[in-house]
Amino acid sequence: MSQKPIRPTHSAKNVTGDFDKFTDFMRRLVAVPHSEIKAKLDAEKQAKQRQKKRASSRASHGKD
Repeated sequence: MSQKPIRPTHSAKNVTGDFDKFTDFMRRLVAVPHSEIKAKLDAEKQAKQRQKKRASSRASHGKD
């Protein structure tokens, strides 16, 4: 009787698959405080509003 060659098996602890990467990413994401995320979002929002204000004022002055 011929036997199949034995393949080395990897334990689940040593293999980092897509799910493990996703889980690690989510743990780091959830660890960020809400106040920190809110502050960054507010800063981006204000920056965008400033850019819109500058762009609209330039357009109105260009027609003079």
